[in-house]
Amino acid sequence: MRVAPLVPLVCLAWACGSTLPVTLTATPASSPPDAIACVRNTLTKLGYRQFSYDEIDFRVVSRKQDLTAHQADPSFRYNTDQIEATAAAGADGKTALTVQAHTFAMRQTHRGPTEEEEAASKGVKEAAQKVLDTCGKP
Repeated sequence: MRVAPLVPLVCLAWACGSTLPVTLTATPASSPPDAIACVRNTLTKLGYRQFSYDEIDFRVVSRKQDLTAHQADPSFRYNTDQIEATAAAGADGKTALTVQAHTFAMRQTHRGPTEEEEAASKGVKEAAQKVLDTCGKP
């Protein structure tokens, strides 16, 4: 039986299947415009700067630099935490609030500044949970 060739394939499938962002969902009692307004206010209070806002699809993206993160890579500059939130009316008439947390490492390469997504940091996970706790109450 040839088991040895399967071990690297299983490891590769596991490594490629991991997800970097963290996604949280809730069903708030408020309408989509009110829910996304709450998200925008909460993110501002948490120190995030609004990067983009879509008032038709009720979507907001905010970012915050984490200058305290360190890596042993000389090309590493800093981490950027990003939170994307979307509020939409569901088929059942209830609002669906989705909050996605990302962390990007800014590196200085020979091509110039480059962002690489990494596993979501503890700080961005806590901020996303705080947004959901504040704005996702049924």
